[in-house]
Amino acid sequence: MPALLLTCEHASCALPPGFDPGVGPEVVASHLGWDPGALEVAQVVAARTGAPLLAGEWSRLFVDLNRSPDLPGAVPAESCGVPIPGNQALPPEERARRLAAVQAPYRAAVRAAVERAVVEAGACLHVSVHSFTPELHGRPRPYDAGVLFDPDRPLEVAAADALLAGLRAAGRPARPNEPYAGTDDGLTTWLRTCFAPDRYAGIEVELNQALLARPGAPAAVGEALAALLAGLA
Repeated sequence: MPALLLTCEHASCALPPGFDPGVGPEVVASHLGWDPGALEVAQVVAARTGAPLLAGEWSRLFVDLNRSPDLPGAVPAESCGVPIPGNQALPPEERARRLAAVQAPYRAAVRAAVERAVVEAGACLHVSVHSFTPELHGRPRPYDAGVLFDPDRPLEVAAADALLAGLRAAGRPARPNEPYAGTDDGLTTWLRTCFAPDRYAGIEVELNQALLARPGAPAAVGEALAALLAGLA
């Protein structure tokens, strides 16, 4: 069985000392700054399964760990149409400094963790935990969870099918490759270029923030995910 690895790229809305994004605290604390509830779920899964968990330290307004470093979104000048003044007209050397100081070490640590899992267990099941807004641009997202994967990688398909079936059986409406495509730019997409399909399965679990805002929901969802993942890794 593959070894389980957990990550949470948008775990925090904390701002590093000296960084002013130029937006109010309500924006920083919103989905623009992080994925509310995702870290709580990931921590429960890690505690129950014993899987290692790597999590981001700073808000994605400073550096987005889930975006390729050569894309504008890695240091966003705007997010969902909201300007981020602190990142606009950013000198190239400052952008490069941030990526080198924050994103590069994180990605290197995750890749090293995948390599260890492959050496020790033969394969790695990497689950990256995120959350999404219940509505985007006026379009509701009426489901509790999405499971993102690459349909061309059989190990990912098998893991995603099992997670989707388990979530639905537990009364959690879940959809494949929603609210985003599993092949969109992201950490798992990059790692697929580093490891063979029979050695690495990269799954993003997206959870509805309306669900996670309910009292006790992150712990309950984490317990359910842990039980499902224990049968896969």
